[in-house]
Amino acid sequence: MERVSELGQWQKQEVKARGTSWDVKSMDVAVAGLGWFSLRLKGEADLALWTYDGIQITLREPLVLDRAASIERPGFWLPKAISEAIANLSKLEGQEAREKKPSEETMQLS
Repeated sequence: MERVSELGQWQKQEVKARGTSWDVKSMDVAVAGLGWFSLRLKGEADLALWTYDGIQITLREPLVLDRAASIERPGFWLPKAISEAIANLSKLEGQEAREKKPSEETMQLS
């Protein structure tokens, strides 16, 4: 807590981003000392980023290429084949549980 004042003041930095397609990464936004994130966008967007005074924000070409849509689902970290396998396993476990449940109830009535 004693050193918080050394960080400086919060400051809003505005940048304009533009891209040509929602399907591929258009650009990276890099924040010095923190990291970066990629944007997919079609058209223009005004971004407002809050950082401490003196922290540089840079726009650049994307460093990481897009993965093939046939092996990855947007919004999921796992490859498509693995996420589908997990979903199928969960369905099977659910079906087995439903099939097992009536026989247990029948056994209790006997």
